[in-house]
Order: sequence, then C-alpha cells, then structure tokens
Amino acid sequence: MGAEVIPKLTYEEFREFPDDGKHYELIHGEVHLSPCRSTKHQLILGNVSGNLGAYVRSARLGVLFSAPLDVCLNSDTALQPDLIFISAERVAIVQENFVAGAPDLAVEVLSQSTAAHDRATKLPIYAEASVPEVWLIDSQARTVEVLRLQERKYFVEATLAGDQVLASNLFPGWQLPLRDLFDFRGRF
Repeated sequence: MGAEVIPKLTYEEFREFPDDGKHYELIHGEVHLSPCRSTKHQLILGNVSGNLGAYVRSARLGVLFSAPLDVCLNSDTALQPDLIFISAERVAIVQENFVAGAPDLAVEVLSQSTAAHDRATKLPIYAEASVPEVWLIDSQARTVEVLRLQERKYFVEATLAGDQVLASNLFPGWQLPLRDLFDFRGRF
C-alpha cells in the first residue's frame, strides 16, 4: 500500500487559489491557515500602523503595509506579516498584488493561537530571507520585543513594557509610548 503524495506548491500556483476571505500563508510549499485575528489584535495593529504610517509618509521614508498582503520570500514561501515596512530605497520590490522580497521590518502581533507559530516557524524564515528587524508585539503581556538580525540569527535588541517607548533606527525621531500602543479604550 502506498502513501498519498501531496505535491508542494510554488508561489505562482498558490496565487491561483480563489480568495475565500481566509488568511493563508505558503511555507516551504505547504499551505497554512491562520486563525481569524481578534479585536485586541486589530486595535494594536491600528495603533501602531496609524502612528507609524503618518510618520513614514511625512518623512518620505518608504511604505507601510498591513495584512493581508503576501510577502513572497522565495519561490515556495509567502508570509503575511501583520505589518511591514519597505524603505524608499527598496520600493521596487512592491508589486501590484504582493511584495517580492524581504521587507526592512516585519511586525507580528502575538496571540495565544499564533505566538508559537510566529516564533518557531516564521522567525527562522524571516532570518533566512534576511529581514533586518522584527517586532514581536505580545497582546497579552503588553510587551514588545525588538529583534535585530545578526549573522542570520535574531538577537533581542530590546524588550519593552510598561511606560517604555517603542523606537527604531529605521525611523529616526519616531517614538510610540507603549501606553498608546496598548490603548484599548477600556475594552480589555
């Protein structure tokens, strides 16, 4: 008796899938379905993208996108980070329906259902693709880890909590107090 063979997909084949409104990623040729994002996740993403997006536009630093948007890192892997930044010098990687290459920054908002996947699966892929900086925003712990790529591995540059301020060398002069990032207007 033989085993069923499930073929690996290329990104081109993956793009042929009909849009059913679900959040899929292609990882080494295999399709992964992600759970629906929570309201807390959406509030955090809105807080960081609204604040940072205004700064990026006014300083003409590049472009900022939020999911869902495929970031094709190679022929068989396309992830959908929650937020990505691409510097003005590298905007040529932005295509009409996807990003063809590693962004300068990938941001993942962690939740109970995604934290293990984001850390164990996606971080090594970002490192392999040479994404220079990753932010892991933990919605439960209300912390932010700023990770910097060094020799194909990420090192924690900062772990932020409480009254601290999120900042990055990618955005000179920009700061976001964590109290504003985790501002849920009393909902949680």
